[in-house]
Amino acid sequence: MVHHTHEINSSSPEARSKRFAFSSLLRLGSAGIQLAGGILGNQPALIVEATEETVDSLTFGAAAIEARSTKRGLTQRVRNFAIGFAVAGSALSTFDAGSEMVSDKFSFFKTMEGLNLSRPDIRAAVGAVVINAAVFAINRKGLSSGKNSDKFAFRDSVRDFVIPGAVLGLSFMKADHLFEYAFETGGVAYGWYNATQLWKGWRRGR
Repeated sequence: MVHHTHEINSSSPEARSKRFAFSSLLRLGSAGIQLAGGILGNQPALIVEATEETVDSLTFGAAAIEARSTKRGLTQRVRNFAIGFAVAGSALSTFDAGSEMVSDKFSFFKTMEGLNLSRPDIRAAVGAVVINAAVFAINRKGLSSGKNSDKFAFRDSVRDFVIPGAVLGLSFMKADHLFEYAFETGGVAYGWYNATQLWKGWRRGR
């Protein structure tokens, strides 16, 4: 009975709003780490990723307001903002993946450099994965929720934890860039799918 009550409370508007707000703050922290790493390590791609993380943070922030809102007009405006941020994040992710392949001169069968933790950009990338692991833990039950924003939060946290984590693992193993590109392209496609599902779900009033 106690467990059942906890489940009800954890899906209340207040609890959902707090979960999204905390996730938003974590994503903003991840963006700050990546921005610093990109600047110190002279890695423009990491700066683009920091921008994407900032937009993702805004999406979660909008979802936090939407979860608590009881005013139809405000709810719709916030949903529109969240969808816009989700689309912008997907566009940045697409640009980031494409520009990285171009800068690497499409070296599909060239091995990755490995993990050199003395480099600030590598430390920033590892730190961002750790933070996004926490975001994933917070939103891990979202897929089973009936709320559209909960499902979005779950899928988004999976994408921003699993894909970068896998790329770091591949870098550690010094795998070919081909596998890195495959994971990143998959992450881009998943991001567009998630943004589309967010729009479709709210259009149906979920």
